[in-house]
Amino acid sequence: MRACRSQVSLDTVGFQVYQVNTEMEYADFQDNTKIEQSIGCEFRPRPGLSGQSATTHLHLVPEIDAPWKVRRKVPGFPHFGGRLPPRPQPSLLTHVDVTPNAARTIIQELYKEAAEEILKSRYQIITSQHSVWKPCRLPIHDWPLALCDATSVSAEDLVPTDIIYPKFIAENYMLHHNENQTWYWLPDHRADEVLVFKAHDSEGSTSSPCPHGAFPLPGHSDNAPPRESVDVRLLVMYADVEYPAATSWSDQGIP
Repeated sequence: MRACRSQVSLDTVGFQVYQVNTEMEYADFQDNTKIEQSIGCEFRPRPGLSGQSATTHLHLVPEIDAPWKVRRKVPGFPHFGGRLPPRPQPSLLTHVDVTPNAARTIIQELYKEAAEEILKSRYQIITSQHSVWKPCRLPIHDWPLALCDATSVSAEDLVPTDIIYPKFIAENYMLHHNENQTWYWLPDHRADEVLVFKAHDSEGSTSSPCPHGAFPLPGHSDNAPPRESVDVRLLVMYADVEYPAATSWSDQGIP
C-alpha cells in the first residue's frame, strides 16, 4: 500500500491512510478513561475527509461496552479449544462491519423520530478499525490488517450474516473469495498511522464497502510481538438538520 498511498482514498477504493501524532503513551491504552478522552480529538476523521462540511454530524457508534475496541492478541491465537478468548482478538474472517440495512437501523435506533429526515441525506459508517484503526505500539508484523479495494468486490461476494449480542442483533457481511478481488496491506504499520475505511456509504457514486481481515504475515507472525490495536466506528451524517441527543441501544434489541 505504501507505493500507492497517495492514490488511494475513501471515495476511490474505500480506504485511506492518515498520520496522527497521538499524545497517548503505550500505557494509556490500558486506561479506558484516557482512551475515551482521546477519541474525540485524535481518532475522528480530519476536515475535508470524504465530503465533510460544516453541516456534517459525527457520532461514535457504540460497541457492547464502549465506543472503541482494543484488540490484544493472546497466546494460543487463533486456537482457543472451543472457548471464547478473554478479550477481542484480530478478526480472521474477512468481513464488512455493517450491511446497508444495519446502517439504517443504527440511525433509527439512535435518533428515533428524527431518523427519517437524517436518512434522506448522505450518511456513512467509517471504521477508524471501528470508523479508525491504529496500532497501539511498534510496527505491526503480527497478524496485520488486509483491506480489499471496494471496486474489486461484486455483490455476489457479500453474504449478510447475523451477529447475536445479549441485547440486540446486528448484521454484517461475510466475504466469499473472488479472484478478481484486489487486496492491500500497510507494511510496517506504525503507531502514528491510522487506517480509515468504509463500512457503508449511502452515496452510491462512491466506493463502498471495504472488506477487511487480519492475516498471518509470512516470516514474521510467529516471532513478532503480539499485535495490539484499537478501533473505533464512526457514524458520519450529512443532513442539514438539528440533531437530537442520541439515545442508547434498545434493551429489547435491534429488530
